[in-house]
Amino acid sequence: MFSLPWLELSRFKRHTITRLAMIVIAIIPAIYGGLYLASNWNPTDHLDKLQAAVVNEDVGAEKPDSDGETLHAGDELVDEITPKGEGGFDWTETSQEEADKGLSEGKYFAILEIPKDFSQALVSTGGDDPERAGLQLRTDDAHNFIVGQVAGTVLNEINSGLNKTTTSEYVNEVYLGFNDIHAETKKAADGAAELHDGSVELHDGTGQLVDGTTELDKGVGTLRTGLGDLDDGAGELKKGSGDLADGADTLAKSTTEAKNGSSELADGAGQVADGTSELRDVADETTDKAEDLKRKADDLVDGARPKLERAEGDFDDARTTVRGDMDDRIKQLQKDYPDDENVQRLADDMNGLGEDLDSAHTRASDAKDEAKRLEGPVTDAVDSVMEKIRAADKKVGQLDDGAQKVSTGADDLHSGLLKLDAGAGKLATGADDLHSGAVELKDGTAKAKDGADDLKDGSSQLVDGSTELDKGAGKLVDGSEELADGLEKGLEQIPTYDKNDRDHRSDVVAVPVDAEKSKDNAVDAYGEGLAAFFVSLALWIGGMITYMVLNAIPYRALASSAKSSRIAWAGYVPGLLFGVAQVAVLYLVLTFALDFSAGAWLWTLLFSVLIAANFHAIHQLCVAALGGVGRLIALVLLMIQIASAGGTYPVETAPGIFQIISPFLPMSHAVNGLRTLIAGGDMFIAGQSAVVLLLMTLIALAATVVVCSRKRMVTLTQLHPSLSL
Repeated sequence: MFSLPWLELSRFKRHTITRLAMIVIAIIPAIYGGLYLASNWNPTDHLDKLQAAVVNEDVGAEKPDSDGETLHAGDELVDEITPKGEGGFDWTETSQEEADKGLSEGKYFAILEIPKDFSQALVSTGGDDPERAGLQLRTDDAHNFIVGQVAGTVLNEINSGLNKTTTSEYVNEVYLGFNDIHAETKKAADGAAELHDGSVELHDGTGQLVDGTTELDKGVGTLRTGLGDLDDGAGELKKGSGDLADGADTLAKSTTEAKNGSSELADGAGQVADGTSELRDVADETTDKAEDLKRKADDLVDGARPKLERAEGDFDDARTTVRGDMDDRIKQLQKDYPDDENVQRLADDMNGLGEDLDSAHTRASDAKDEAKRLEGPVTDAVDSVMEKIRAADKKVGQLDDGAQKVSTGADDLHSGLLKLDAGAGKLATGADDLHSGAVELKDGTAKAKDGADDLKDGSSQLVDGSTELDKGAGKLVDGSEELADGLEKGLEQIPTYDKNDRDHRSDVVAVPVDAEKSKDNAVDAYGEGLAAFFVSLALWIGGMITYMVLNAIPYRALASSAKSSRIAWAGYVPGLLFGVAQVAVLYLVLTFALDFSAGAWLWTLLFSVLIAANFHAIHQLCVAALGGVGRLIALVLLMIQIASAGGTYPVETAPGIFQIISPFLPMSHAVNGLRTLIAGGDMFIAGQSAVVLLLMTLIALAATVVVCSRKRMVTLTQLHPSLSL
């Protein structure tokens, strides 16, 4: 069974070039597949080797409501992408002129242009007229079309990052605004609670005010009654002081007359004896008048002083009431109601009344002190006069006993009458002063009485005003309580967010949908994703190379008695062995040179061997049946399969004709099964592909057997072919 295949292979041992040909057949697929996969293994990870320019013309902008804080988004974007590899490309910040020149010359593969109003547009999202911030990315397809597509992806990533950051900052400010609203509402709620507490205290105070003003009104009534009594007493004092003044004037006149008489007595001492009877009559009359004057003086002294003391006490009590308790209450009212005109007017009236009472008290006190001061001298003077009058009367009575003593007694009488006259003058002056003070006291008490009437009217108005104020304070208590309750309920509805919560919510709102891409049976690199296609291409090329060097069938055996199946097998086995060698060398290169890995290594190798077996069977059939034309057909099949195998893009994206023929081409199933095994996918799909490839292999081998049978007969066309390749 293997003698003919071994015979076909043994001829390659004869020469060095044939041995080298065997090596070339084994390594060509590895070179082809390795080079293509190496060049496309992971291009997206090396975008940082592509130079790109960034032109930043942004001038910055002031953030709204930030106390002068500015945003330089252009500078921030440049700082973010210019570190090598951070922004997709190797970005270099340049001027617009240099960037345009570099793009046209191919130095830069892309230009990112940041406009002047970039920051202004970003901060406008927090203002009244929001605008979109624009970025422009320019590429030149004349240098590389794919770079333009990749640059679009890079721009989308930059744009998405900026949108997320901008939206996150804006939403963060919104959530921060909720905190401010909550804080201000909390202050308002606290203020409303304090207002309620204050209104309760105010209501209590107005209640006390009503009680106090009522008591004040009663006290003012009592004061008015007392001032009426005081005014009556002042009237009596005025009348009594008038009588005292008249009596003192009479006394003064009498003492003057007595003084003049005593002078004449002294001068006419010699005539005493002759006028003794007349002198006794005068002395008796003088004694009677003096006694009467003494009684009146005693009555005046005894009556005036208690009344003056009582008047002083009444004025002092009234002044104490007004200046003490009433003044304190008025001051409290002024403190509680500094803007109330009635309270201010009441305070002014009370102040005027206090000043009037102070003046009246002073005058009453002065009158009392003056009366008290004069009480002793007047009494002493009157007593002294009376004693002298009595002595004079006694002496007149004794005139008959000693005329010699008349001159001395007359002198004594004259001296005493001089003192009496001086004392009587002082008494008259004091009585006049007392009368004047009593008149002023009467005027003061009249004014005080009038002031008390006004005070009574004011206190009555104060009672009415405080009552209305108490009612208003009650309404304020109810209103402030409703306000405080409403603000507390509203405060519960206003959320607050700490920094972590704001950051989380801002990120969620900025990117509400987290579109995360996941891959089932993911491969490690872009090259591994293309490996199924390029391995299939490499093995197809390997099959073509194999049957360029090997004979599709041992043609000499056609003239022998060997069966056609054996002849076909003899041509297929060497190719199959080279196919296995191609698979081994190819995967060794991929594994150690490109760090290739497969999800199911054993099945991947076995399936790759099946692919090589199928491709070699097809190439054997083409060459055996058509010779050089068969190789051309194999090349055409390669081109058709590249277009319809779905090696790079799914075959569903290709035109309809390729979708129709794809299931009938071996490379489609080779790519499909090999891709599944490399990624570690569904083994059932790989099994289906293996079955199809096995059937195609058997069909190709069967067709080759038929070709061998027909090759045993040589035709004229075969002897003289029209085309030889």
